[in-house]
Amino acid sequence: MLAIHITHNSIKYAQLVNFKGTPFIESLGKVSIKEGLLMPDMSNGEVMVSLASQIAKIRNSAEFPDNSTHIVIDSDWFPLGIHQVDATLSGPDLNKFLKWRMDEMLESAASQFSLVHQELSRSPEKGVDYLTIGIPITFDAWLQKIFASSELEVKKVITEIQALGDILAASGLLDTEGGIQVVMDNRENCISCHLYQKGDFIGLFQASLNWDYKITIDHSRGDYELITQVKDSIEKAIKGKRDPQNVITNLFYFTSAGDDTVLNNLKQYPDSCKILNLVQHFNFRDPEYHNIDEYAVVLGALSMEIQERFHED
Repeated sequence: MLAIHITHNSIKYAQLVNFKGTPFIESLGKVSIKEGLLMPDMSNGEVMVSLASQIAKIRNSAEFPDNSTHIVIDSDWFPLGIHQVDATLSGPDLNKFLKWRMDEMLESAASQFSLVHQELSRSPEKGVDYLTIGIPITFDAWLQKIFASSELEVKKVITEIQALGDILAASGLLDTEGGIQVVMDNRENCISCHLYQKGDFIGLFQASLNWDYKITIDHSRGDYELITQVKDSIEKAIKGKRDPQNVITNLFYFTSAGDDTVLNNLKQYPDSCKILNLVQHFNFRDPEYHNIDEYAVVLGALSMEIQERFHED
């Protein structure tokens, strides 16, 4: 099994092998691609040929036990919304309402996407929360073109959000009692945060970490009130630190430990923010691998596969 994570500027990959009944990860790696790859553009033949060539090289770089592949795509490619709906709404009326909400968000681009709806949570007081994801209508054809020459069989396509959620679940890090979990990644002062509550994805944001310890949100989806609270909490936590650029580094996991109302301004940062340290949750054939957490999304795509394949063991 091979997992491939396609982003706007790189392709990361990892191989899952069965060695004497034990799941091992090997062939962890990354290749750079031309920055600016944001959407599956069927008209850009040069980019498609380049991507196909890179993926073929990944396929040929090691002896894979099978050709099945999980693909992870950055969530930016899949516009999403979280909608609160009256619990009495169902069937065609529910679909019509969710489509209307997404049409409002996507405006003139709405016709470029097909929609998939997923129930997140349900309560007598708040009704039902639904996650709606827009899938570019060109995506399937684009994916077939990219992988046709690699002889890889695409088994599953998931978003970055799903992959991170899977690895948190497989690692036992999700608080199903109401706590808020935040996965934070800072690379070159660009922060990405994914937020989960009661095991459900509830929001994400990308932001710039400035020299004056302030955080500027560049892009957000989901519960904006909570997103703002998390942003403010991070700012207060890092205020006065000696080197704000390196206060949040690589990939961190934070949980509010059952308190879904206050993040406590991350006062104990960095003690309350723990590196995911994914090396503890996987077996690696090569013990010299470094920066394992950089491949969190790739490994997340394999974590549920491991759970399914080796559940009995």
